[in-house]
Amino acid sequence: MGVIIRQSLKGTVVNYVGAFIGFLTTFFVSTAFLTPEELGLTRVLLEAALFISGIALLGIPSSGIKFFPYFKSEDKKHNGYFFYLILTAFLGIILTFIIALFFKEEIISFFSNENAALFVNYFYLVFPLAFFLTYLVVFETYSFLLMRIVVPRFVREVLIRVLTVVIFLLYAFKFINLDWMIYLYVLSYGIATLVDFIYIAKIGSVSLQHDVSYVRKPLRKYIYSFTGYMVLSTLGSGIVAKIDVFMVTALSGLSFTGIYTIAFFMANIIEIPSRSLNNISMPLLSAHIKEKRMSHAGDLLKKVSLNQFLIGAFVFILLWINIDNVFAILPNGDFYAQGKMVVFFLALTRLCELIGSFSFSVLSISRYYYFTLFFVFFLSGITILGNYLLIPIFGITGASISTLCSIFLYYVVVISLVNWKMKINPFSMGILKVIILTGVIFVFNILIPFLGNPYLDAIMRSLLLGGSFILAMYFWDISPEANNVIRLSVSKFFSFFNKHPNDQD
Repeated sequence: MGVIIRQSLKGTVVNYVGAFIGFLTTFFVSTAFLTPEELGLTRVLLEAALFISGIALLGIPSSGIKFFPYFKSEDKKHNGYFFYLILTAFLGIILTFIIALFFKEEIISFFSNENAALFVNYFYLVFPLAFFLTYLVVFETYSFLLMRIVVPRFVREVLIRVLTVVIFLLYAFKFINLDWMIYLYVLSYGIATLVDFIYIAKIGSVSLQHDVSYVRKPLRKYIYSFTGYMVLSTLGSGIVAKIDVFMVTALSGLSFTGIYTIAFFMANIIEIPSRSLNNISMPLLSAHIKEKRMSHAGDLLKKVSLNQFLIGAFVFILLWINIDNVFAILPNGDFYAQGKMVVFFLALTRLCELIGSFSFSVLSISRYYYFTLFFVFFLSGITILGNYLLIPIFGITGASISTLCSIFLYYVVVISLVNWKMKINPFSMGILKVIILTGVIFVFNILIPFLGNPYLDAIMRSLLLGGSFILAMYFWDISPEANNVIRLSVSKFFSFFNKHPNDQD
């Protein structure tokens, strides 16, 4: 896992730099200078575009990785694979946009309450935003296939957030009005897409030349079949992932969407490590499955699941032990603190995803991919029903509870299918150790009194409890990979300070 570890570590560093910028944007710019309704507007626009984009991709994030080994060649052209990715996304965009426009009136009617009317005013901007997001994913996927994730991660996690900060500040200081803020917000994703394209043009081939005869009928039939199932699966999983934001907006209004956005961002910090580790592991997983090396695939599944859950649990601890301090520091924190329990339930959702997401990756690129179709729409129905029942009773907290229950059930089924059909699963003693350690840290957190100052209290809790987690993790030998990273980091730290001034590199 040498290349995987190196690339995932670099990618994770970039992700956390982006998360820090996102933290500044969301917590100190958005909450200070945007109203909750305006913040909710940017969120629901993005989620709507992501939903459309997810369908327009026609399964590229999975099929692109699954079929790359069939096209891979020693030269950089890979038998015209880039052309097929571009063409697939283009056809998906046309088809999806036509369907969305056909149901325009129903969509507008869904968001027609007075508290969500602002979204209706900017409805058509969802389409260019979805276009940019679609090709952003296409270029990211191609870069991942070339085993390069750092620059695409930088573009998505850092560049877009920096541009967002600038745009929000321009609006805050009245250099632009609301219309231009939204226009530039959409354009920022176009800039990111262009940067990704320039990067992959340097590291690989972006030629549109291709040889149709290379894709013979058996392979072509397999690609069509797999893509069809992935489109339907993506539609169902997209509903599960996005319906909470849409229904909070429709049933409660954009202001509550703003609160939900803050809570959502906090919880999403937990999944940052998985973005790099999952992406860089996928080509290797695809190769193992193609060559029927299931024992290797099983080992990779356990390692990836454990390590991303371990890091995610650590971030979850740091987040929850400081949750009251965060709201105390946050501009208008008393208002946004209504989302405290939303943070908790969404954080638990992210932990479920860290354990189960790579199992879904295994299933989606295996010959059993069609199984995903039999339960994903059932889960979509449960999510919609749960939101309708729980939001009127518990408000935005009800939406987060519904999401947690749906995702938990989803991954129980996915993991069960993978274990049944392929005899591999993500569970190991290390995961049980992480759960126990997390519970112990939570108990100690309850026993520690508040220092009176949120900044000092946050520093004290983070150092004491976060440090205890790392030490216990190391000496309990939960993850050999994590321990190796710790030893290497400590070694480099001491070698740097012990280096003689006259030593030459």
